[in-house]
Amino acid sequence: MYRSKRVGVVVVLMLGVSAAHAQSSKWAGKVGYNEFYPQVSSGEITGVPGSAVEVRRGGGIFGSAVYSFDEYLSAELAFGVPPRLDISGEGTVAAAGKIADTKIYAPILLVQYRFFPGSAFRPYVGVGTTYAKFSSVRTAPVLAALMNQGRDVSASIDNKWGVTGQFGMTYDLTPSWFLDGSVVAMRVKTTARLSTGQSVKVSVDPLAVNAAIGYRF
Repeated sequence: MYRSKRVGVVVVLMLGVSAAHAQSSKWAGKVGYNEFYPQVSSGEITGVPGSAVEVRRGGGIFGSAVYSFDEYLSAELAFGVPPRLDISGEGTVAAAGKIADTKIYAPILLVQYRFFPGSAFRPYVGVGTTYAKFSSVRTAPVLAALMNQGRDVSASIDNKWGVTGQFGMTYDLTPSWFLDGSVVAMRVKTTARLSTGQSVKVSVDPLAVNAAIGYRF
């Protein structure tokens, strides 16, 4: 009987230490997978009436660092392996199919409010900003034909700041390890420019859906 009580006291003390560790942890890290779903609104390519472009989905591995100010407020910096997204023609140039592709690197800084302190399940919301950097733009040979060019046509896409909103949730597996999932909506307006002098304005506005495992330090 005495031994059982002693074991019970040790278990309670261990749980108390673990809970205290979870509450006192300021920093956490996450790693997971993120899928981009662009919600595209496109203008016309200069000089090509009725034309438009579409950006296809893509994804990759991401990581983030989270700092908790208190039980409710936190900040998160998320970054990842840039996915390569296909760009295709729409409207009067839809028959061309894929006309280019690009890598997009979009680190996100968020301020978050977390609900249900002390619970294993914690929904949260966040707002913040992103910087969308488009790199390694590659054009398909069909683009030159569309633009009536006898030579290759190259392209670039302007890098732009955007605003973000987030809804997510965490579930504690242990006081240190947790699962995390979120949906991040971004508003990014940019311009794609061709070496011919033509351009097209595009609102990319991707939804980023991700799942991750995290650890509190």
